[in-house]
Amino acid sequence: MKTPISLLTAIVLAFPASAWADVYAYVALPLTATQETSVPSSSGYGSVTALYDTATKTLVYSIVYQLNPEATATAAHFHGPAALGSNAGVAIGLPTQPTGNAGKLTGSVTLTAAQEAELLAGNWYVNIHSSLSSGGELRAQLLENSGTLALPLYNNGKLTLQTVLTPGLAGTASYSAELSFSEASNAFNLTGATPFR
Repeated sequence: MKTPISLLTAIVLAFPASAWADVYAYVALPLTATQETSVPSSSGYGSVTALYDTATKTLVYSIVYQLNPEATATAAHFHGPAALGSNAGVAIGLPTQPTGNAGKLTGSVTLTAAQEAELLAGNWYVNIHSSLSSGGELRAQLLENSGTLALPLYNNGKLTLQTVLTPGLAGTASYSAELSFSEASNAFNLTGATPFR
């Protein structure tokens, strides 16, 4: 019997007040082995959701991962500049590093102007390294949700997200979550853990 796991319950992604800021959304991006340039034999999966504020140069992120059975996470980084299909060195190491076979990493990092340009050009990726593949078991290219990867429709100040994977569940079970923005507090709120099939 599957037991639902709370995914993103009352996570607050808060940005300081800023004038004329652009916020870029990277929502429910798939974290897969097939994006690695040397594809490991892994059944692992996960997702990355991040928001980037151009005024504060703050990238706030939530990463969930489930590695191949018996594999253990050894490190996680933002890499760049590199387009999908290419590798790059570590741009920023995550402040909290992954452990174990599955987990969630949340936090924020501050980018330089050069790093911002690379990110917004789609030339950054998240890499989860493991005991199975020291070069990287799971990768997610950070491509903004637009054009071919469109955000869900905006309705009454809320977005409904429907493809956020949760580690520890069999198959590809997913949860829905809700992203809302409060102009009064200038903050994003990501809530919800409603399973759907």
